[in-house]
Amino acid sequence: MPGYVYAPKGDTNHAEISGYYIELMCLVFDTHTLPGFVDLVVRIPTRGGTVLQMVEIKTDKGAVQPRQRRLQRDWGPACIALVRTQQDVIEHVERVQARARGAV
Repeated sequence: MPGYVYAPKGDTNHAEISGYYIELMCLVFDTHTLPGFVDLVVRIPTRGGTVLQMVEIKTDKGAVQPRQRRLQRDWGPACIALVRTQQDVIEHVERVQARARGAV
């Protein structure tokens, strides 16, 4: 009996985006092979400790899949960031750090 194993592919900018988080001193755990889950779980350093964030990576034209939309709806946009570019990563980390300082 032939079997089929679902193995999600990473977006073409996956390694690049992961690297941007690492450059900003974040710890990155790659979860893109888990069906229906986000691409990364990222630990972002703040002055008050670390903050865990889920991150969905997309290319410029990449669309969020129905399972991913449902996960974001259930967990909320403050828990799941959608990033496409280096600037998105920088803004995400800055936003989390500002929130931890009480600036937002």
